[in-house]
Formats: sequence, C-alpha cells, structure tokens
Amino acid sequence: MRLNKIITSLMVTSFMLAAEPQQQIADAKAAFQQGDYVKAAEIWQSLAMDGNTMAQFELAKMYSMGQGVEQDALQAAYWLEQAASNSSDFAESARAKKDITDELAARKAQQDTSVIAPAPAPASDDVTVPLAEVPTTAIAAAPTAPELQPAVEVTKKITTPVQATSNPDVIKTQTVSKPKQAELAVLPLVDAKFDSGLREFQRKNYAEAFSHWYPLAESGMADAQFNLAAMYANGYGVSVDAIAAAQWFSAAAEQGMAQAQYHLAVSLANGIGLAQDDALSVFWYRQAAEQQHVLAMYNLGFMYGSGRGVPKDDTSALMWYERAAAQGDIDAQYIVAERYSVGRGAPVNITKAIDWYQKALEQGHIRSGYQLGQYHLQGIGFSQNDNRAFELFSRAAAQGLIEAQREVGISYSLGRGTRGNDAKAVEFLELACGEQDQSACYYLAIHLSEGRGIRADARRAAELLKLAATAGNRDAQFRLGNLLSQDETASASEAHKWLKLSAEQGNADAQYLVALQLANGTGVKQDDAEAVKWYQRAADQGVLFAQYNLGFMYGAGRGVAQDNEKALYWYSKVAEQGDADAQFNLGSRYETGRGVRQDDKQAVYWYQKAVAQGHQRAVANLGYMYEKGYGVSLDERKAFELYQQSLDAKVPRALTALGLFYKNGRQVKVDDKKAVELFAMAAEQGYANAQYNLGWMYEYGRGVSKDLVKARDLYQKAADQSEPLAQAQLSRLLNP
Repeated sequence: MRLNKIITSLMVTSFMLAAEPQQQIADAKAAFQQGDYVKAAEIWQSLAMDGNTMAQFELAKMYSMGQGVEQDALQAAYWLEQAASNSSDFAESARAKKDITDELAARKAQQDTSVIAPAPAPASDDVTVPLAEVPTTAIAAAPTAPELQPAVEVTKKITTPVQATSNPDVIKTQTVSKPKQAELAVLPLVDAKFDSGLREFQRKNYAEAFSHWYPLAESGMADAQFNLAAMYANGYGVSVDAIAAAQWFSAAAEQGMAQAQYHLAVSLANGIGLAQDDALSVFWYRQAAEQQHVLAMYNLGFMYGSGRGVPKDDTSALMWYERAAAQGDIDAQYIVAERYSVGRGAPVNITKAIDWYQKALEQGHIRSGYQLGQYHLQGIGFSQNDNRAFELFSRAAAQGLIEAQREVGISYSLGRGTRGNDAKAVEFLELACGEQDQSACYYLAIHLSEGRGIRADARRAAELLKLAATAGNRDAQFRLGNLLSQDETASASEAHKWLKLSAEQGNADAQYLVALQLANGTGVKQDDAEAVKWYQRAADQGVLFAQYNLGFMYGAGRGVAQDNEKALYWYSKVAEQGDADAQFNLGSRYETGRGVRQDDKQAVYWYQKAVAQGHQRAVANLGYMYEKGYGVSLDERKAFELYQQSLDAKVPRALTALGLFYKNGRQVKVDDKKAVELFAMAAEQGYANAQYNLGWMYEYGRGVSKDLVKARDLYQKAADQSEPLAQAQLSRLLNP
C-alpha cells in the first residue's frame, strides 16, 4: 500500500527543521527506547516519506503495533511493501515481517477481540486512504446531487468479477449488510443540510455534522454517505467502526462515486469491514479507474501485476500504471520506468524508462535519480558520464538512500566522476555498510586493509570481507580467497572454497586461480580436466594468464587431448595482446614447426617482439637465428652480441654457441677457459652438444687439465642423447 496524503498529527514533522538523516535515525531510535513512541513515529514518518528504507520498515512496525500512531494494518502493509521494494536486503525485510507477526500474535493472545493482521495489500498511491484513517480532507465539500435521492438499499447484491477469471464480465455476488442504526441524534430529513454538516465538521462539532449527514445518507445522497464512511473510519464523533465505514462506502460506490468506489476496493482488498475479496476489489478499482481516479489506476496495476483477483497480466498492469503515471503519480512513474527498463509488460524501451525516471525525479523521487545515475555510469541510454552519475548519486545519498551512499563512496574511492578522496570514501562507505550494504562493506574492507582514509585494521577488514563474501558478494569472495591463498597460516582448502564460490558467480580472476589450484593440487585434489574447464571459462572472459595456460594444457595434453592447433590458437591470442612469454613460445613453434608450418621469418618476427620486452630466452634464440642466417641475413657479430646479452638466462643452446665463439676465436679472442666455463654451464643442464664440446676440451686439455676419463663420461652422456659427434668420439676412445 502507499501512504495517503492525509492531515494528521504526524504531519507536524513537515514544520520541523530537517536534520541530517543519520542524526534523525539516531533521534528516532533514542525516542523509541525511551518510550516516546509519538516522537519516534514523527521522525520515522518524515524519513519514510523521503524514501529511507530503515524508516519505512520501522514505521510499518509502529503502525502494526499501534505504537505512537493509531494501529492501522493497511498503513503497516503499505510501508512494509515500500521498504521491501526499496531494499536489496531480503533478510531485513523478512526480519521486519517476523517482528510484526510475532508482536501481533502476542497481542492477540492477550485480547478478546481479534486484531486485523497486516495482510498483503494492493499498493495504493501516496494519496490512498485506508479505512482506518480517512482524512478530513476526504470529506465531500459539496453534494454531487443536491436534490434528495431515494434511499439506497445497501443490502442489495453487488455484482463483481469472478475470482481470478480472465473475463471481467463474468460476475459473482457478495451481500453487504444494511448500515446500523444511528448512534447519535439525527435531524429530520427536511431539516438536514449538507453544507451545515460540513461547517459543523470543520468546527469539529462532529455530533452536529453527523446529525445532518446521517438522514441525507439514508435518503441516498452519495456525498453524505461518503462522509459518514469517513467519520466511522476515523472515529470522528463516533466509535471507529470499519464495518459501518465499508457499508457507507458501498452505498456511495453503488451510485458511481469514484472516490467511494476506490475506498470500497481498498476495504475489500484488505478485508477491513468486509470479507477479503480480491476479485470484488478489482471490480471496484476498475469502476473508479474508468472515472480517471489515479489511485484506483495505480492499485489496479498492482492487482494485475501480482495476480490478485485477476490472472497475472504484466501488460495490463503496465497499462494501468502508465495511466496513473500520465496523471502525475510519482510512484507510478517510477514503476513504469522500472518495467520499461526490464521489459516487463512491454519490450525493453530504455528511452521510455529514462523519460519516466526523469518525470519522477522532477517530483523528488530519490530512487529514480539513483537509477538515472546508474544509467549515466553504465552508458545506458546516455553517453557514459561519470560526472553526471556522481551528481545524481550525491543528491540521492544526501536524502539517505543507502545504495546511493555506497556509489558515492565508491566514486570517491576510485576517483570516478570526482577527485579521489579516501576520507570521504570511507565516510560514505561506513554509512552504507552500517545499513548492511554488502558492496559498501567490501569496498570499506579494501580501505581498511590498505589504510586508505582510515587507520589500517586487518582484522576488521577480514571480518567485513567475510561478511560480504558470506552474503554472496563475488568480489569479496575473490579477495578473501586470494588473501587466504597468500597466507601461509591459512587453510588452502578454505581459500579454494571462497575462490570457487566467486568463480561460480562469473568472476574471471577467480576462475583462473581455481584452475591454477586444480592444476597444481593446491587446497584441492589435483585434477587437470577440471583445471582445463576453469581455464576455458576465464580465457573466454579475456584473462590473459588463463589463455596462456590453456594453450600450455593443449600443447602438453594435460587434462585434454593433445592439440597443437588449439595450443597455437591460444598462444597466438595471448601473443597478440603483447605477452612476452606467449610471443617467445610462438616464435619457438614457428622455428621448430611444432603445431604450425615451419617459418623462420615468423619465428624471427615473434622473437623480436619478445626481445623488445626484454625476454632473455627470446634474446638467446634470436641470436641463434642471426648466427645461422635463419629468417634474417647471417650476422655473426649480431649473434655474438645477443648471446652475450642472454647470459643471465643461461639458455643451453646460447651458452654452447657462445662457448664455440670463444673456443674458435670468432668475433672474439680465443679464450679456452671462458669456453670451458660456458660449455660446463650448458652441460649441467643436460644439453648434449655442450656435453660433447666439454668432453672434447677435457680430451685435448684445452682450458682444463687433460682428463680422458672425464672426456669419456661426457661423451657417454651426450651419446646417450644420440649426439652423433659424441658417439663418434666415444667409439674412437673405446676402440683405439
């Protein structure tokens, strides 16, 4: 339900100086704890009207319990629904509903008479008048039919649509009892004057007003019937009597009075004064809506949207909401915008969504401003504009909208649309996190862990990360899992658990780390096939390391059938993005023809790309290409220089080639000791040609003392790897 625009004691809050939302919240809580429920209700009412979700939940409780305000199930249902629709925290909504239910159950056990429970009610407009509180402004100011009408037989059958039928012309009946006898003195019909009753009512002489209106109502005057209903609903001069109110609303509604038809529909929808009957409610909402009653249009949209009294029909719901929106109803404008934005009841139409959001924003609808901010932030329907998004978020945040406070905090944290300001970021993130906004808690945890704008607090940061991760925030799950994976004292399996939860929600970096853990058996049983699946998911989202590792898995046949073409595909994809390792790997494949047609020029091309990024193994391999003249003009000087540059990489082929330069005095003075040193470094890595050359140096005592045993052993090692020169030398030594 939506709040009626009523004149009650609560409206004095509009004359109070507006405090900051957080201070007002604190004041309301303090007043409630001190037992000053009226003051608490006044503050919650003011905040709730501004769209504060917490205030809406609290106000719903107070209306349901009758604390500080007259107990009103319809108002309770309205505010509970408003809060639930504005909140992303379903647990909070459930808690509020449980609080109300528990309290009502306790009170019911103490009372002889039953209390009307806050059953779900149709969402009515901000001028909806629940039966328990019809405003003085709802009193008809002048009769619609000045001449006296015959008495209305209110015990007649009221024809209505059948419950949940798709055909609104099919009807059923419900009997409405005749209004009870007047409980106050009434004037003879000939002396009763509507205007006189109105003057007395305005003077708060309710008994006098009643004395004029009751006989007129019995004679069939619709305005008098409606005003009597208002008096019974509010207890003006009479005891509050929802049944009598419903009876008089029914009488006026039967005569075609739109306002009465609307209130009768509300009564039926909520079972106040009449048996709850959604189908009958829909019938009367329709009668009023067809007379351009805005609130009825809105509630009719709600009934179609929720499938109450009629089959659920989003197209019809949107039609009625849009009619109400066209007449300026702010809540309808927001709902229509939401429905066009997601394609509910009509195809997605961002242009229309923006138009209705803007109309609602012009009337001060906070959440509409927030949604427009999101559109500007994401570049939906507008050119992407962080500055405009920040402006809209700031306006909504100033009015207490939690999600907007979060976005303002994030904006200050990232320098998004405004100059970065860690202190302000923390200020806004604290506000939103305090209201259990998990994304805000996540960003606040980052500031706490890094000591940005707030004193570093690793423990609180971890607590907030876990809180957000437990609530399902995938970024928090990733960061928590990543932190745990780097903590030697933490459980590797716990780290894997959080990373996998994040990965399952689509976090690409988490998918990569999960694959890495599976491939290495870290915190989980080693499983190459599963690793490939997660590498694939991360690779599809553009994670470069995942793409590279996927290429490796295909090339090595780990967890998947060996496939050089797919390996080449992924290496190429990564190389084209500038990854030096992938560029080197691709050059090596083109040099050897592994998984691709052998092509020395392509090999040189990719080696040069990697060399430009300082890749030492690529430097060594490029030196070899220059030494042999493969893919480039032969240039021993260039080769020698490249080999020298790659010494730190200790690439066996390059070490051996450089050793030969020193042994043979090519491009450098002969230096046998240097040659032996280089051959030994390569031989230790099992490189056959280096083992052969080192063996030769020992056989002939070049750079080392002559040692035929060592020479034989080195020849043997090289020969075992099918090195032909070593095999020949070994044969000569063994067969002199």
